[in-house]
Amino acid sequence: MNLTAIDKLALSQFSSIEKECIYQVVYATMLVDGERHPREHQLVEEIVEVIGLSVEEREMSKLLDETTVIETIRKMSDLQRAYVAKFIAQMILVDGKVTDHERLFFNILLDKLNLPEDTSDLK
Repeated sequence: MNLTAIDKLALSQFSSIEKECIYQVVYATMLVDGERHPREHQLVEEIVEVIGLSVEEREMSKLLDETTVIETIRKMSDLQRAYVAKFIAQMILVDGKVTDHERLFFNILLDKLNLPEDTSDLK
């Protein structure tokens, strides 16, 4: 993942709970099409690295409920939510095809997580 110095600075600002929520949303996005493409797994690992998610945080993320994930992401700054939307869009696009399920899931996440709508052409 190519990151500018500004990207790196912005991505280092996520709290532990925010990183855990991002991981859960990105992982759920990977699963929504019913296929596990190797590039999707690679992208998850790249996102884990760029947000600085530790092994412990990854494990703790499994304990999060949907309400906590939604509320946490909705409270993020506009810039942080834009990165979340970017990660989700990248996950949907990484295997080279966009299914109807992925498009629907993306639109649901835009609304539930209050993500910026101009981050992708998936709508």
